[in-house]
Amino acid sequence: MLDPITDKDLKNFEEQLRGVTQDKDRLRLIKTIANDNWSFASEQVKRLVIAAHYGEAKIQAALLLYPNVTDKQNFKALVLPLFFDDEKASICSKLNL
Repeated sequence: MLDPITDKDLKNFEEQLRGVTQDKDRLRLIKTIANDNWSFASEQVKRLVIAAHYGEAKIQAALLLYPNVTDKQNFKALVLPLFFDDEKASICSKLNL
């Protein structure tokens, strides 16, 4: 069982994501966050997706963090509205939503 991410760690990652200027560096950080054995509420994933700004990093944040989401029933309502329609369709397809 995964431990829930702490508010302190979540805020730290949000700040780091906002401070990174290149998409490849954001992707690397998101992969680290996803692999650190934390669980996330959909609202927390939403915060990280917003911090990832745009582009592939934003999409990958949703895809990589989803397996560790504890309230998957809220994911579509909270996280998917942050994306354009084509991105939503791609994310839903990849996550079988």
